[in-house]
Amino acid sequence: METTLSNAIASGDLTAFQSLVSEDPLALDRISFNSAENPLHMSALSGQTEIAREIVSRKPKFAWELNQDGFSPLHIASANGRLELVRLLLRVGYDLCLLKGKDGNIPLHCAVMKGRADVVKELILACPDSIKQVTAYGETALHIGVKSNQIRVFKALMEEVKKLDMMEIVNWKDKDGNTLLHLATFRKQDEIIELLIGQEATVFGVDLNAINTNGFTPKDVIDFILQIGAQYSDIRILEMFQQAKAMKAQEITRRYSNANDVNREPKLLAVATPSWNLWKELMKEIGESSNETQNALMVVAVLIATVTYQAILSPPSGFYSAESRRSPTINNIQRRTILPGEALMATDPQVFALFTVFNAIGFFASLAMISLLTSGFPLRAGLRLAILSMTATYVIAVVYMAPTEMKTVNIVVWLMGLLVVGEFARFLIWLLKKCGVLPLKKFTTACFAVRNQT
Repeated sequence: METTLSNAIASGDLTAFQSLVSEDPLALDRISFNSAENPLHMSALSGQTEIAREIVSRKPKFAWELNQDGFSPLHIASANGRLELVRLLLRVGYDLCLLKGKDGNIPLHCAVMKGRADVVKELILACPDSIKQVTAYGETALHIGVKSNQIRVFKALMEEVKKLDMMEIVNWKDKDGNTLLHLATFRKQDEIIELLIGQEATVFGVDLNAINTNGFTPKDVIDFILQIGAQYSDIRILEMFQQAKAMKAQEITRRYSNANDVNREPKLLAVATPSWNLWKELMKEIGESSNETQNALMVVAVLIATVTYQAILSPPSGFYSAESRRSPTINNIQRRTILPGEALMATDPQVFALFTVFNAIGFFASLAMISLLTSGFPLRAGLRLAILSMTATYVIAVVYMAPTEMKTVNIVVWLMGLLVVGEFARFLIWLLKKCGVLPLKKFTTACFAVRNQT
């Protein structure tokens, strides 16, 4: 009997349902008692509105019960986007909108999480106060919209907040002290960030410089992302923060601790802005191109770097050897005396200088392209060490094969050696942190804590 009734509910067989319930008036209670879900949960899950209507007319109390997962029938209908079923359940009582289930979620939270925009509007219309309800983690429906990347639903929620004059909600913090702007920044959600702090966002009154429990503002978060490796979308987010005059936590502290810093800080920010212009334009060029184009550019850049590097190792005229007994001549014209190991091309300083300059331009330009194309790659520290080491060997080779005094050669070797050793030390520190031997910086740890909240 119970199995037959459950099948009728799941399939939406209204005739069979009415017949079975008429035969046994206690059938619905029996299913509710023996199962983790009551019949209204079953009809909500399968989207059987007519069956649900019959159940509600007989057992309206079922609408208030939570199943073993901590969800009411309205939670389930809202998450599945069953708009007609949601309207039916709301007739039992608008207070159902405030019924908290698992983790303190109300039906609105479930609808937002799944991106059910029409259901969201219906629930807010029935109970506007549901927008202010928070989960066990201190999250409003807006927080959940950001974390679930439901941009369309988030925009709908912001419109409702504006209409209901509840703008203060946009600055509410979750249990970790993160505002909507903190969360959207870490997830690089530029559409949401633009909605919050763009030119048309002044009506919402977003607090640009809110500080979370780890002591960081949204500007601190974007700066951390740029340290890892910038992409074009990250530069765009940085631009929005700069236009809105957002500040880092340290800047806020300095402003309040020293009155002189009030006049100096904007100048510091203004000086920092032009330094991003070239980087921004180059990243824009890359960001607007397709993956195929970027891959082709990488192949060309690597090929140019290889050819120019090989040209220095094996110059066109070769090298002067110790077995030669006289200075080389070109076109029967005696040139300057060169030493073993130097390039024969060095006998003509003008030609050698042009060759070296043009070759260096190609080599360093290709390395710059490789660095831009690999921005944001994993193991960036190791790649940076490899590029700098190759650059050092290139410079040393050019100086050594040129007609240069050994004192100058030694100076260049020492300088390049110091640069490589410094970069190697930086790489080693990064490696030890990855291995857990050295502690990560507080900033890095805290920012990853923000990311892991989802």
